[in-house]
Amino acid sequence: MRLTSPKREARYRQLLQAALRIFARDGIDGASVADIADAAGVAKGSVYLYFDSKEALAGDLVRHLFTFEDDGLRLSQESEPLARILQFCESHEKRILDLGEDASVVLHMFGHVGKSADDQLGRGVRQLMAESRFAIQVLLRRAMELGLVPGCKDCGQGAAFLLATMMGTVHQRLAMPELVAKGGLRVRDTVVNAMRGLGAQV
Repeated sequence: MRLTSPKREARYRQLLQAALRIFARDGIDGASVADIADAAGVAKGSVYLYFDSKEALAGDLVRHLFTFEDDGLRLSQESEPLARILQFCESHEKRILDLGEDASVVLHMFGHVGKSADDQLGRGVRQLMAESRFAIQVLLRRAMELGLVPGCKDCGQGAAFLLATMMGTVHQRLAMPELVAKGGLRVRDTVVNAMRGLGAQV
């Protein structure tokens, strides 16, 4: 959404934060625009000044939570591509876990994909996955050029495998915290093991 003033930007972010809390508490299906407006301390009609629907709000929330700042470094020239993949995966894990009690919103988001005719949330999730997979694919190709991943013949499939490993680990941590308490399920450990499966020496 294009915002025209600092005041509108602040209200937009206020609504996203309120939606985050309500979606985490009630799920996306169970949440209402009225609940979100109440949590933000605004009138229900104010929400529609910024979003066409609850689905549009959820789609923007995905982008708000998971858009990473680009540090300007070309991934195809990365000197330590495997370390960069681990950094990317760990930063994703940290960003989600830093949401604290609201981190369950991630499970609600993925569970809601495809449930509405106007699947803006699904488009946001798919865009997130495509961008993440592409970044990992470029880094894997660079690692293969440097002789660091001899077993990676199809970098696209390898990237999908690493992304699935990372996301699956995070989702397990959210859904089954007892796994963490018993043995410390971490993205670094699972992604390193997945890299080794591709032949990487890490």
